[in-house]
Amino acid sequence: MIDLLNKIIETKEKRIKNYPCKSNRASQCGHPCERYLVLSRTRWQEKTLHDVTLQFIFEGGGLIEDMALQEIREAGITVIEQQSAFEWKEIELTGHLDAKIILNGKAIPLEVKGYSHYRFEKLNNVTDFFNSKKHYIQMVPAQLMMYMLNTESETGVLYLKDKLTYRPKIIPVELDYDYCEKIVQKLERVNKHVKENTLPDPVDNYELCQDCGFIHICLPELKAEAIEITDDPDFEEKLNKWEELKPDVKEYSQLDRYIKEKIKEKEKIIVGDYLITGKWIERKGYEVKPSKYWQSKIVNLGK
Repeated sequence: MIDLLNKIIETKEKRIKNYPCKSNRASQCGHPCERYLVLSRTRWQEKTLHDVTLQFIFEGGGLIEDMALQEIREAGITVIEQQSAFEWKEIELTGHLDAKIILNGKAIPLEVKGYSHYRFEKLNNVTDFFNSKKHYIQMVPAQLMMYMLNTESETGVLYLKDKLTYRPKIIPVELDYDYCEKIVQKLERVNKHVKENTLPDPVDNYELCQDCGFIHICLPELKAEAIEITDDPDFEEKLNKWEELKPDVKEYSQLDRYIKEKIKEKEKIIVGDYLITGKWIERKGYEVKPSKYWQSKIVNLGK
């Protein structure tokens, strides 16, 4: 039985590859890091390959798409142009649309997404996508809207599936011209960097870097920009323990207080694999006097 599982995993691992990227991908155009978008085109072969777990997730997404389209067809709704390719030459944008559905005589662009039960319950309109703390959720509307803009479609549909119950949810998407214009401007900047062989500045949100396949390219620069690089094995060990103990509330809280005091007023430091940034946050004075506190973020760049 173990051999069977190993063979399945080995088969999936063989499918994990990097592929040349000569244009901006519609599925990535909403990504908040322009440097990531440039590197995806200019140094795609250097991207760290994702693991086999993520490969199972990617392929599971295809199964959910098939399930969703079958549900739509069984409801008597016509599905056309499944996985149709599109290209917007002026901004070097290419991609595939999951499908179009015919509603009231109109062809409506459709994108299918599967989410955990928790995420599924949280996503009820397009604004919920934009307000998500997860960048891969924030950028979902961009792919659909850019296709809508290119094909002059005022309305689209996000068809969500709950991965626990498999219940669907329909989210209507109205074309947001202001949002699309920002995406177009971003892609124009990306194209300029690609043509001139330059890189945009890194993002300020270093949490994006934690799971990025290009972190090994940006890491030397991040270290060079750090105001302080601390060689403190004891503190680094406490950071490691702090991350391990997040589920253990009592011990975690003790370490959390220690670490917060240790990094207070440190704008940007590196301790081993950890990049720590911080800034003062002003409190507005209402019934209480105005004050400020130090806000820090800790990102493990060695994951």
